[in-house]
Amino acid sequence: MRFLKKYCSDYWIMIKFWIFILTIAALFIGGVYFILSRSYPLAIVDYQIIAAGDFYANYRASITYYKNALDVYNKKDSATLESDEVKLEIQRAVLDGLVEDILIAQELKSQIGSAELDKITDRKIEEIISGRKIREAVEKLYGLSFEEFKKRVLVPQAKREILEGRLFLQNPPVGGLDERLKEIKSKARILIFLPGFKWDGEKVIIK
Repeated sequence: MRFLKKYCSDYWIMIKFWIFILTIAALFIGGVYFILSRSYPLAIVDYQIIAAGDFYANYRASITYYKNALDVYNKKDSATLESDEVKLEIQRAVLDGLVEDILIAQELKSQIGSAELDKITDRKIEEIISGRKIREAVEKLYGLSFEEFKKRVLVPQAKREILEGRLFLQNPPVGGLDERLKEIKSKARILIFLPGFKWDGEKVIIK
């Protein structure tokens, strides 16, 4: 009987030990994936995360676009993109743009719902790209595939135009998009975790 009790006790100790080891291993693997995939948040906008991966993808696309644009018009000025001040300002603008994209999407969802918004957005994108050779130029100008460009540029642009159009058609008029965004931002809960930046109540600023 004593042997059986000791055996059971040792057995449960061993199980607990391996559960502990497996838990630590899972947390470690999950943490490594979280970091390498850049899934960690750089900002939170009304409980919606702006992941590091999205921020840095948009930042790279912006740098690529500005570099290509400067190379076309004035090659000697492309070196200005290497300065810390310019990089910081581009990062600030990218993060601020991502914040606005979320706020605009949230506002539209509250007005017309997610499913209807997706349909209207798709139609708006078709209007934007209609008759234009965007697909051929996207990879060269932005360094993105067309699908990435659609996700990071066209969808936010389409939603911005949709909200702007809805505001214009409201009766009585409630002001333009900038005024509406100012009002939305004043009510939003926004936390910035990216070092060197903060939210001042109206926009992302450099500390």
